[in-house]
Amino acid sequence: MTKGSNMALIDETYIVETPTCSWCDKGGIVEVPAVGFFARQLGAAIQDAYPDLDKSLREQLMTGYHPACWDEMFGGHA
Repeated sequence: MTKGSNMALIDETYIVETPTCSWCDKGGIVEVPAVGFFARQLGAAIQDAYPDLDKSLREQLMTGYHPACWDEMFGGHA
């Protein structure tokens, strides 16, 4: 980051590899805001780090269950 660009992370995103889904046995990825990614690294709760991320994607980040797999198992989003 260069001087004067401390807001550069606001629009940046990270691709996060999620745990393997126990339902379909496949991995996954979720694109998250960089600011939230760093907040999680510092210990922020997932709902605080990613308040605008769909809760089914937050579930995938934590457990690996894809939204479609969750729907198959329980009939609705996490």
